[in-house]
Amino acid sequence: MKEEESIRLDVSSVSSDKVATEQRDDKGPLKLTEPRKRMREDFGYYEIRLLVLTQLGYIPVAAAMLMTAFMEPSPEWCDTVRETEQSWKLNPNNEFYSLSVERGFACQKNSNQTTAMMSSLLMWGALIGSFVCGFLSDRLGRKPVYLGCLLMITIGHILLTFSMYLSWMTINATLAAMGFFCGGYMVTNFVILTEAFELPKSRLLVVSLNGWSVSMAVTALAASYTLNWYAYHTIFAIVGACIAIISLATCSESCRWLSANGLQNDAKKIALQITLLNNNRDIEEDDISILSWHEILGFSAPTHTDEKKTWKTLFKSTRFLKPTAVMCYSFMASSIVSFGFYFSIDVLPGNRYYNMTIMGILKFILGFTPFFLNRFLTKRAIAISSVGLCCLAALMILPIQYYDIQCMRWVIIMLSLMIAAGIDPTWKINHLYSAELFPTSVRSMARGVCNAGGRLGSVMAPMIVYLRTFGFFIPNAIFAVLLFIQLVVIVIFLPDDSDKDANEMNDE
Repeated sequence: MKEEESIRLDVSSVSSDKVATEQRDDKGPLKLTEPRKRMREDFGYYEIRLLVLTQLGYIPVAAAMLMTAFMEPSPEWCDTVRETEQSWKLNPNNEFYSLSVERGFACQKNSNQTTAMMSSLLMWGALIGSFVCGFLSDRLGRKPVYLGCLLMITIGHILLTFSMYLSWMTINATLAAMGFFCGGYMVTNFVILTEAFELPKSRLLVVSLNGWSVSMAVTALAASYTLNWYAYHTIFAIVGACIAIISLATCSESCRWLSANGLQNDAKKIALQITLLNNNRDIEEDDISILSWHEILGFSAPTHTDEKKTWKTLFKSTRFLKPTAVMCYSFMASSIVSFGFYFSIDVLPGNRYYNMTIMGILKFILGFTPFFLNRFLTKRAIAISSVGLCCLAALMILPIQYYDIQCMRWVIIMLSLMIAAGIDPTWKINHLYSAELFPTSVRSMARGVCNAGGRLGSVMAPMIVYLRTFGFFIPNAIFAVLLFIQLVVIVIFLPDDSDKDANEMNDE
């Protein structure tokens, strides 16, 4: 039996080889058999290109998932429209002319239910897509499922540009399908990306560069610029098509997945292509025939197992059951809080486009904190700090809302933006752990379960937000309770960086 190799998640795993690393010639290329030791060795031309493309792919995804945030005009504008339909021609308030407005479902007594139904279709679709596409990614490969999801989201945007010729039922079916493939994309794009890197510090950086937050800002700016559903979906259809075509031509299948499925020659071929493209390692033809794919790339040797991994594998053993349950709840709670504030953005004072843009920018900035703080703190400690501060902020909002203190509404705005952005470091830790806690053979399935927890949270979020009709403080009270439970779960159950089973990236 081969001895399982453990890769440490903290910075010490990178710095422990500092002495040996400094002995190498910094100016010359690495020998083919030398393992990667520093981050700049992990970020070749191929890895950077893959990072950029997978994160740009979030733009059409965010546009699909967040389109319902612009479905219903403001109550003040609805009053204006009821007086005269000609108001839309002038549109001095820069309201978004959505599909709901086009079909006459906006500014009605049941318009909130219509928007909630459209949001639910997207989120339920994403929930199912997370499971299905995670399974397919482990069976068919990372690249075909990743590209297939991106292509289908693009086709969904294209279909919505023809909404004038589609029935309302067909439009809603398109939303559900787009949600399905959005959920699949968020599972597979992360897996194919993280499997391209060797060093824990590198994976932490690419997680911090997650494109969702920037895509939120792009979505809001595009909505404020177009102010019309047709131009909105046209722009994101073009963006999605360009990214899909470039990814098809430039992205390769994951060598880790190929190796785990017995396709050693294919893995070796792609490893050579990547090495030649990066041009940072000396290749001697005499050595190529005797080297394996991971030696060519400079990866650690994978640990193979003959056990066939299925869905039952995740739940029949405590080795996978505990991390699956912990990560699933962490994803769900984080998603409920995040989407709860996304769907509450219409009640915040000010311009909804600018509020969403600011929220996205803040999420991107705070999303970098795990990368910088990991020099001093473990990822578990960072997650505890993030959830703890968000829980405290949610508790601080409650008395202001309960007693309806009008002069402190600015505090609610500040704390709401703080919670929506402050949960982002926890999201980054969630994503990284969901990849590193599971072996290659079940990684996408595990990611699918975890992402399904997140999508379940996004389904529950609008229902919780709706409870503000019974008491404006109720949603925040629920958010505070969920965050407190998440804090307890992380403290008790989430493994620390130094734990033996905290990284199975090389287990096949």
